[in-house]
Amino acid sequence: MEYPELKRSVREQYERFRPSAVLIEDKASGTQLIQELIREGVYAVTRYQPQSDKVMRMHAQTAMIENGFVHIPESAPWLAEYLHEMTVFPNGKHDDQVDSTAQFLDWFKKPFPGQNIFELYQRDAEKLKHQREPEKRQPPRPVNVRVKAPPGIGAVQTFSGRHINVGLDGIVEMSERDAFFLIPLGWTILGDAT
Repeated sequence: MEYPELKRSVREQYERFRPSAVLIEDKASGTQLIQELIREGVYAVTRYQPQSDKVMRMHAQTAMIENGFVHIPESAPWLAEYLHEMTVFPNGKHDDQVDSTAQFLDWFKKPFPGQNIFELYQRDAEKLKHQREPEKRQPPRPVNVRVKAPPGIGAVQTFSGRHINVGLDGIVEMSERDAFFLIPLGWTILGDAT
């Protein structure tokens, strides 16, 4: 794409899906694109600095894919082209989708700001749980609830360590315990799911 068409396409996708992050490679035309989008109010723009070449970046993500941590839809208008590009890489004519996939997976694995506080809360909760439970008491069955995310949230890392993608309707199912920590952040409990 030429630059004006690329910028228009990024804005259209942003307006359509309202993601919490828009990864853009911070080199060449990407640097200018980042600056202009932020100046125009697209604050979800996130700079990405690649550390190696495309083949090495994708190679670093194969274990994550092979271990089943990457899910794609069973059907989508773009699926055949995407799978073809992924399977013929690095010998195919195109590799942009492969590279953006590798960059996203690399970015996704990095700790997010504030992650350590969740780990601290989890350790503290485990200590309290052991202090309160009498020995040999059967643990209560976890209760799942349906919760609605605030606008603009595309995914959430829960207190228990689950990563949950948020659908277009903004409704997800999680444990009552995980939902408890999201209420102060604007999430709404809709009711029991189990």
